Amino acid sequence: MSGRPSHSGTPGASQLGSRAGSHRGSQVGSQAGSPTRGAAKTSAFQKGGGYDPARDRVPLTPAEMVGKRVDLPVDAYKTEKDETRWAPRPGFVSDGKAITVGLNLFAVTNWSEREIYQYDITVIPNVKQSNALVKKVWNTQTVTELLRTKGGMWLYDGSKLAWSSEKIERGETRITVDLDQLKEKAMKEHELVAKKVARQSVYSLTIRQTTTVRLSYLKAYLQGKIAWDSHVLECMNFFDHCIRQNPSEKWITIKRNFYDPSFPVASLSGDLVVNQGIYCAPRLSETINRGGTGLAINVDRCQTAFWPVENLAELAGRIVNSQRDEWQGWDDAQIAAYLKPRPYLRSESKEPVYIESEPFKYLKRMERLKFTVSHVGKLGQPKIYSIKRVLSGNKYGKEGATSKNVKFEKTNPDGTTEEISVYDHYVKRWGVRLGKPSLPIIESARGGYFPMELCTTIAHQKYNYKLNPQQTTDMIRHAATRPGKRQADIMEGVQHLKWREDAYLKAFGIDVENQMIKTSARLLQNPEVSFGNTKVNPGTTGRWDLRGKTFYQPNQVPLKAWSFICCGDDGRTCKMNDLENFARQFSQVYRTHGGKVAAPAFVKMLSVAINNFDKVCEQAFYETGNHFKAAPQLIFFILPTKNQLVYERIKKNMDCQFNIVSQCLQGGHVKKCQAQYMSNVAMKVNAKLGGVTCRIAHPSLAKSSSPPFWSLPTMMIGVDVSHGGAGSQQPSMAALTMSLDKFATRFAGACQTNGLRQEVVTANTMHMLLPRLAKFWVEENRTMPKHIYYLRDGCSEGQFKDVLGTEVAEMRRIFRECGCGEPKFTVIIATKRHHVRFFPKQGDKNAGDRNGNPLPGTLVERDVTHPQHFDFYLCSHAAIQGTARPVHYQVILDEAGVKPNDLTKMIYQQCYQYCRSTTPVSLHPAVYYSHLASNRARSHESFDDPDQKIFGYGKAGFPYAKANEDIYGKGPRQEIKPLLPMVNSRWHPDIVKFMNTTMWYV
Repeated sequence: MSGRPSHSGTPGASQLGSRAGSHRGSQVGSQAGSPTRGAAKTSAFQKGGGYDPARDRVPLTPAEMVGKRVDLPVDAYKTEKDETRWAPRPGFVSDGKAITVGLNLFAVTNWSEREIYQYDITVIPNVKQSNALVKKVWNTQTVTELLRTKGGMWLYDGSKLAWSSEKIERGETRITVDLDQLKEKAMKEHELVAKKVARQSVYSLTIRQTTTVRLSYLKAYLQGKIAWDSHVLECMNFFDHCIRQNPSEKWITIKRNFYDPSFPVASLSGDLVVNQGIYCAPRLSETINRGGTGLAINVDRCQTAFWPVENLAELAGRIVNSQRDEWQGWDDAQIAAYLKPRPYLRSESKEPVYIESEPFKYLKRMERLKFTVSHVGKLGQPKIYSIKRVLSGNKYGKEGATSKNVKFEKTNPDGTTEEISVYDHYVKRWGVRLGKPSLPIIESARGGYFPMELCTTIAHQKYNYKLNPQQTTDMIRHAATRPGKRQADIMEGVQHLKWREDAYLKAFGIDVENQMIKTSARLLQNPEVSFGNTKVNPGTTGRWDLRGKTFYQPNQVPLKAWSFICCGDDGRTCKMNDLENFARQFSQVYRTHGGKVAAPAFVKMLSVAINNFDKVCEQAFYETGNHFKAAPQLIFFILPTKNQLVYERIKKNMDCQFNIVSQCLQGGHVKKCQAQYMSNVAMKVNAKLGGVTCRIAHPSLAKSSSPPFWSLPTMMIGVDVSHGGAGSQQPSMAALTMSLDKFATRFAGACQTNGLRQEVVTANTMHMLLPRLAKFWVEENRTMPKHIYYLRDGCSEGQFKDVLGTEVAEMRRIFRECGCGEPKFTVIIATKRHHVRFFPKQGDKNAGDRNGNPLPGTLVERDVTHPQHFDFYLCSHAAIQGTARPVHYQVILDEAGVKPNDLTKMIYQQCYQYCRSTTPVSLHPAVYYSHLASNRARSHESFDDPDQKIFGYGKAGFPYAKANEDIYGKGPRQEIKPLLPMVNSRWHPDIVKFMNTTMWYV
């Protein structure tokens, strides 16, 4: 009965073992976690049909199912009609110095050539097609005993697939299982995952052979003798389940991660817990070309945030306390008071409506949490419930949905009914007088009402929300360990996996080496870095500084109209003498680095008491212009604290309304006025004003004015797409950056909305991003591009074909329409979303730094790469903390036939040209810049209400953000607006052009 506190809820499950998706016939694959969300079908500017890919489930292909657990090659995602040919490996790099590094990969040294039999598992009746029911029936003693008589070792994917080393007679068997029998009840799973079965207790389980898996197909693919097909996918699916079957029976499994309850557990800001686990996934290996099997196991340590096992009332208090500094000291009474709804008076009504308070909104994070109930009437009954929602609504009035306000219709033993509050129900029925009656009531998935103080969360529930700053700091502290510690943790994980003792691996004849692979790598030669007055050779340290150096190219136009504006005139941000001193010192530092400053900066303290940063920006712009009697070129805004809403409002105004570059600074840094900080700011400002920090010197003095990477007119393009959080209606943001000069030191940027959770850049979006920049490139370089390097970030192997078929195809069309002819493309995918790490031998100064990290320029092309495809791993940076993560570069198209020596050299050395760093960066600048621009694009969102994102204000000048669902709505969006353009017809065209072709986003 809906709305009753009778504790009737659906028991929860923190499933042990691999979870599986549905299959049709003998299709392979099982789903490890939630299904992949699909891509929006509409363009960025069309009206949608109510489809939300972040919420709506779409069918997964067999390759997508397996790809959730295994790093499949791009071949796996080709369809029958897809004729795309991926760039083959043209050879290996010979430049640089030969070194040896360890990889956190463990070679599969042998597998059996015997046949493996794959079976479909069905249970009747199963009206809801419940995987949990199939698993429950499969794990019964009846089924276990029967399978033992059939012989062989059985694997089960947790859903509807099984494998055996022996063939069932006639290829099919049926088993009747009665779940009400005593022996079946004794075989229930762990109490936290045991689910209540429907009234039907007798089930028929059918095991039917559907295919025979022959690992020889996988070997033939690795050797390049056959193309990828469903047989090869079946081999990878079997191999993955064979590797994970044993650990999934003992530990908590979340996708590719395993968590042993005995592993270390630490606290995150006192609110959450972080569990250390083992990442384990098979992958293809280049070793097939050198006598190996072509398979390896990638093992890494991982950290994941989990909800604590805690009373829900206490947990609710911790959630609220951790969200704001000023909320940290609240006691139980204050928390209950601030969780109450707040009155909101609509203009057309005299009666207020009651809406959720800001602290209350954070309690929504508890939705879908599993919990148990413990009081005198529930002792010894660990039934599991799931939170549907924390109750709220205008009908509960100003006190909110407390235990005394929430009422339901109760049926008494004599058949009469009465309306009773939750509070009174517990007093009368159980003799329990609630100690915290002012807290909101939670509703379970089955409609039961529960007081928080009587509920306790169960263990091993992953925390799926963004960590707050303190939690993030704690997570980094736990996760960012030096290579020596990480390597020791990985080896400890391997010992826990016990491959040599794994009965499943033995049964199928699979042997795995217990020691890390040692691979032959190359250490590329670092470049010399040219500044305006000198050259620097960083050597293998990957570091230099700006002392005594001038920028390679200073700002194009001297600063004649610029200002420092302090947001806040009460002295909390900084005082006037601090502001004047910083403006004076920064001007001197910028001149020291070669910056052109024609006039002292204007300084002003502005009040933010009116909480209107549109007015602050407008006042700053016009007062700066009036002071100099000229259009402002640059405005610094000094802010009291980090506040994303304030930052976005300033950037939206300065970028889109006034079309000038701006720089935000923290008041604390202005007060300190440190030289190094000012030099770092000067690098950003110089890039925004059209300058260049440094560039790579040509190795030949006679060619010092020529680019060292190419001889033909070459353009570099980087693209990235960022998305809102899971379930959010926030549009995806696509950004494209393009090199403007022959040295690829300056990159212009453009950004635009790209539908809802749409990773592939649509045709409409590409036509909004590329044409203007392409025309400017031709104008700037006075020639047409002959070769284009297209570096793409953030897409998976399953989207590579769309990158070529949609993005590159539209680029070709645009270049033709712009009169640029048919330039040749080299398309490279760059990603850091992997678990491969390099471990130089301890004390080897030729391969590692003093912390044990690989030296900048470490290149790996063997053992971890694909046997035939053109890919490599490059560590181009010097790691500041933790263990360095290399970038995986995959060349999927190369029409120019670039040699591996030239390509790796170009990518590595251009990492030294990043405009705001005195070290080489880990990712190629074209991709890095596109990532910055896609994040900055959110400042340019168009809303009818300029305060759409603001919930309210704390202290003056410090707005609080609304929840995503309050900004973008809960239902599927019918229309996604384009971003505000960085164009204002009030300003001179040259000002608008400069803004759109400079590095405004850094």
